[in-house]
Amino acid sequence: MNTYIRSGIDLELYNKLIKEVKPIAQETTREEVISEIGSFSALFDFAALSKKYDHPVLVSSTDGVGTKLLIAQEVNRHDTIGIDLVAMCVNDLLAQGATPLFFLDYFATGVLSKDVLLS
Repeated sequence: MNTYIRSGIDLELYNKLIKEVKPIAQETTREEVISEIGSFSALFDFAALSKKYDHPVLVSSTDGVGTKLLIAQEVNRHDTIGIDLVAMCVNDLLAQGATPLFFLDYFATGVLSKDVLLS
């Protein structure tokens, strides 16, 4: 058994889950996104988009779902958490008059669960 597995990190499961998540995430992608899902960073081609504006300004936001995650864990229902997280970030951008261009995620867990990740 390798060190990753002993520490609770299953890279084989992670790679399988990334393959399952890709088609779901690609449903909402834009043509300006030029990086692959699952990379350690994201690339966005701002040149084409910047032609639409006289003075483009990039607006970013980060947020969390707060205690709603505790409720989701208590009732073992995680299918609304991702939606809520995106909504919080998008609302912050819209409040500034900005157009949401891309979303970066971070999935932190003590134990990787396929059901929780996909929901």
